[in-house]
Amino acid sequence: MKEFTITSNGGTQWEERAVVTVEHDGADRDPLGGYRQRYRYSIVTPDWRYDGNDLHSGVTDSVDESEMARALFSFLSACAESRQYGGGENSDLFPEHVGAWAESVSDELSLLSADEAEL
Repeated sequence: MKEFTITSNGGTQWEERAVVTVEHDGADRDPLGGYRQRYRYSIVTPDWRYDGNDLHSGVTDSVDESEMARALFSFLSACAESRQYGGGENSDLFPEHVGAWAESVSDELSLLSADEAEL
């Protein structure tokens, strides 16, 4: 399991923390052959918790929780960016409260979605 703590003051004097976890959850047979790794994740803030299990790897990829965490952060970043520009195709990738949170920590999400090798 990979766990990340995202801290942001959200423009206020109070610091808010969210814990994001990504965990391998098995493999699903692909109709064209091979398997796709399946991952579950959770985002926990002081006010709410959101759980998902809709992340899948490419066919025949090995288990890589770090890579899938970067993918999750990329999806959250895309949602935040779309919301910042008034909506669009990615603004509803997550429920409203998750999208609003992603928007408030968009800088942190952008950094976490970067491949460590490219930094």
